[in-house]
Amino acid sequence: MIPAPTKRCAGGWGAACALLLLLAPGLARAQAPARPLPATSAPDSLQLTGSVTDQLTHEQLLGALVYLAGQPTHAVATDLQGRFALRVPAAALPDTLVIEYLGYRPQRRVLRTAAAVALALEPQPTHVLATVEVKASRPITEDFIVRQLNYLQIVTNPAAAADPLLAVRTLPSATNLDESASVSLRGSAPGQTGVYLNGVPVYEPTKFAQLNGLGTFGIFNAELVKTLDVFPSNPPLEFGNAGAGLIHVETDARRAARSTQVSVGMANSGLLLNRPTGRRSMTKVYANAQYAPVLRLLNPGAFQRLQAFGLADAGAHFATPLGSTGTLKVFVYGLREQYRYQSGYLPTNGGNRYQYQNLRGLATASLEKFWDRADVGFYQGLSLRRIHDQLEGQPALYHTRRRGQDYFWSGHVRYYWRSNFSTRAGLSYDHRQLGITGQLPAYPDADGLGPVGQPRRLHQQRSLPEAYQYTKYVARHWVFGFGTRANALPGVFAGGYLAWQANVRLTVPGQLYNLSGGDYVTSTLPDPLLPFLRTRIRQVAFDYSFQWPRLTVDGASYYKRELSLTRVRVWGTEAAAQYQATKQLLLNLAFSSVRSPLARFDPADAAAWRYAYTQPRYDLRFSLKSSVSLAGKWGQVSLSGQYRAGAPFTRISGGQPVPGTPDFQPLYPAQPNASYLPNYFRLDVSASRSFAAPSGRGATIVYVVLNNVTNQRNISRYVYSADYSQRQGETLLHRMFYLGLVRNWH
Repeated sequence: MIPAPTKRCAGGWGAACALLLLLAPGLARAQAPARPLPATSAPDSLQLTGSVTDQLTHEQLLGALVYLAGQPTHAVATDLQGRFALRVPAAALPDTLVIEYLGYRPQRRVLRTAAAVALALEPQPTHVLATVEVKASRPITEDFIVRQLNYLQIVTNPAAAADPLLAVRTLPSATNLDESASVSLRGSAPGQTGVYLNGVPVYEPTKFAQLNGLGTFGIFNAELVKTLDVFPSNPPLEFGNAGAGLIHVETDARRAARSTQVSVGMANSGLLLNRPTGRRSMTKVYANAQYAPVLRLLNPGAFQRLQAFGLADAGAHFATPLGSTGTLKVFVYGLREQYRYQSGYLPTNGGNRYQYQNLRGLATASLEKFWDRADVGFYQGLSLRRIHDQLEGQPALYHTRRRGQDYFWSGHVRYYWRSNFSTRAGLSYDHRQLGITGQLPAYPDADGLGPVGQPRRLHQQRSLPEAYQYTKYVARHWVFGFGTRANALPGVFAGGYLAWQANVRLTVPGQLYNLSGGDYVTSTLPDPLLPFLRTRIRQVAFDYSFQWPRLTVDGASYYKRELSLTRVRVWGTEAAAQYQATKQLLLNLAFSSVRSPLARFDPADAAAWRYAYTQPRYDLRFSLKSSVSLAGKWGQVSLSGQYRAGAPFTRISGGQPVPGTPDFQPLYPAQPNASYLPNYFRLDVSASRSFAAPSGRGATIVYVVLNNVTNQRNISRYVYSADYSQRQGETLLHRMFYLGLVRNWH
């Protein structure tokens, strides 16, 4: 998957960002292959086999723990299809087979022979779970989650390339105008979507990020993910600085067996180590390196502009229980990436070589503990980044050095007034700063070919000390919630503000209805040349879901107003259906429509004018997303596609000479984003198969992917000649083929 360049990709480097990041799916798959199936072996042994599913949805459960009561240390985990193979001594039977899975009631079955068994686990309500890690870490607003994805749903999604953020982008509520992992939710810019990891905000959570923060795929390794909660509207106010929606990634703290995983692909190789630590803790460490020659050789058409690219990243996740009622999670991550490509209007001047380098470090820590009537949580995060980029063809035109730093701290306490009535209250401090030195394009969409760059030395920063509370009441089928969030020190940091939200949810067998609304305040940096921008978003949304044994239907309608330097209105509707035709065949179909009239702004205000002309307009008359997955003992084949209306863009009518220079200034229309690109279509196909190791201790997974099967030329934007008399369309992903394998040892 690749990021769609936007008008804000200064110097014409958006298209190359698009071409460059064709390699993302290969890397993502290499990072997050299917979890292997450990097994034990002994002389004169028997192999117990079977499958584990969800009793209500019939979904295959990955990672369920299976063991004999008489041999609890010899346990295995179910694979992607929910299957298990447990080898035990022949003399072990009869015995009781035990199946455990987080969030489900344990099941026990007496076995007298080695016959295959099929087991369906019953979901267990969260408020009665005995598992410490669940109750302590779940948000108080979990009842209002519109969509929750687990590890299995991420890695088996044919359009997600095993990337958590790309998996969100396949949902009908994702309204991206590009192919990036920077998720737009229900007609708002990606900067208004809060992304949190274990309660800590992660800004710009993508790799190969552009100046505007758009990136190809997320920094989160799917192997670490337990659940991914999606609030496409009215994000819970226990999480700050999210106006349009929220994505909360919760890592898996469960102790797992020792394992080693090596991945080799056309664009990436990686190593993942899973090690039990001490008596109760666990540690996962991973590293990846990316290279280009083979991928470029087999896909020359997809890399016409891209000259070089490479990436190396590594991360570590540590989790440990704190007594019997607490959990500590620590995550550290480092990234080094670079690329070089030809940008600009190639027919007239051969373009300019754009070069990008990025160093980034991230660390988060979360501590949670609970008692019978209360729980507490503390969260801390630190992110550092250094970026250097330039146009090599015209060094005086564009080059920057950027240093960024984000720091976050939060603490909360939740008190249960009664078993069905609770309040969570807390304080948070969120600080961001960015320093920029260098030369930047003089005009939006100038593509680095006309106006001379302007020398700049900028320092942008903002601090958000906030206090918040959320109160929830449960009455049988009904759930009511109300939250507020405000600047805790309005006289010291920024001005005073108050955000609020209200939620009502009705759940009856097979049906769910959720009505939510609120008034939100965010502080974002959509353009590095502008100060941090405060935006107020007022919105209301109605979500519903109907569920039958094989069919699930979801839908929503929403309306919002965004007030900042511009005034924007957005409304839309969406519907999706998932049908489990057979045990092997799964069908998905989604439709959405989001409408947004032209933005209103004061053209005499220079900052408002620049903001209006650099921001996308989310006006998509229609969008269709579909996927088909067929799985069996032979492996899995998936087909996914999207067809949507063309995105709005600003048409430049020509150029005006700049007196005393050979340069031209673009002539903009009176209203930005009033024209539309051609419609978008893309079709992908993938196949994978797992081969068990002869020793029974591990497996090899082989995958093959063909992106953009029809080689559709989807235009992402237009670039212009030096005098703006001619334009050329830059396209998103071309057809690309890649393959790889993953080997697991236990």
